[in-house]
Amino acid sequence: MAPAGTAPRPSYEIPTAGVGWQEWAACRGLDVSVFFSPDTERGQARARREMRAQQICEGCPVRAACRDHALATGEPYGTWGGMTETERRRHARRRGERRSLPPRRPVSDDAEREWASFR
Repeated sequence: MAPAGTAPRPSYEIPTAGVGWQEWAACRGLDVSVFFSPDTERGQARARREMRAQQICEGCPVRAACRDHALATGEPYGTWGGMTETERRRHARRRGERRSLPPRRPVSDDAEREWASFR
């Protein structure tokens, strides 16, 4: 059964790439504060929030597509496909990517609008 306020998701083939994978995301309709940190968040609070976000991502049917999107676009903020901001920065450094992700910053109106497009 679908959560209140969301359409039921059919059980047939789930897209894993391209436009539309967001429709199948486990995070669809959830509060963005689970995936994006407020500007005052530090230490244990951040670790708890990131762990909660990663738990949601763990069972997501489009986790790989979400993660690949974040890596391909250099998404600098939030948890995407189970990867935190820090994990994506490390991944980029290991791969020797020239494009470096900007330092972490508070969620902006732009990030809020971007996230809202997935809901």
